Amino acid sequence: MCDAPSFFGEAVLTGTELELYEPLVDFLRSDFYTDQRPKHGNLRLIAEVVAGAAAPAGGTWTQPDVAAVAVRRHKFAASACIDILSFEVKTHRGANLVSVYEALAHARFVNLSYLVWNRPACICNDREKYNTLTDACITHGVGLISVHNARDLRTYEIRVTPKRSLVSDDALDEFVITRFSGANQALITSALRDFCPRPL
Repeated sequence: MCDAPSFFGEAVLTGTELELYEPLVDFLRSDFYTDQRPKHGNLRLIAEVVAGAAAPAGGTWTQPDVAAVAVRRHKFAASACIDILSFEVKTHRGANLVSVYEALAHARFVNLSYLVWNRPACICNDREKYNTLTDACITHGVGLISVHNARDLRTYEIRVTPKRSLVSDDALDEFVITRFSGANQALITSALRDFCPRPL
């Protein structure tokens, strides 16, 4: 039996990964943001398409498609915390086990890595492939987001929550400086400044 909610409608499968980038950024700034926001605190989430920004030293699988910086402060926390998130985007046909390893490779320089897969919410027709990719994501600590219709943000589903990787402060700085635009770097700096604790 199909597990897709009726309001999802027909699945929309894109022909290229590029068609998924901007809708994913929209999702990160809306529903994903709401899900990540602390119950008694604040969150700023700055997301950007970074597919054209390779690591300075090069290397295999060093280029996420989309990245985000989450600056979070809980109400009584001593300071703000910052996480870098990466998103490896795949079309319905383009996703396979190698995709999971691509996303996993990003854990060298990000805290949370996701595979984003444009696949119908109904898993009737590709249950074996879905289970294989889901199991691999769980095993390697990679998150999995399925996209039924990229233009309908209600059809994005977080299927697997990623495990957090520890990244050095130097690696964090390097990633933000080399991947994010100057305007978004300024937004990140502003969020950190705004969330700094004020003297009592």
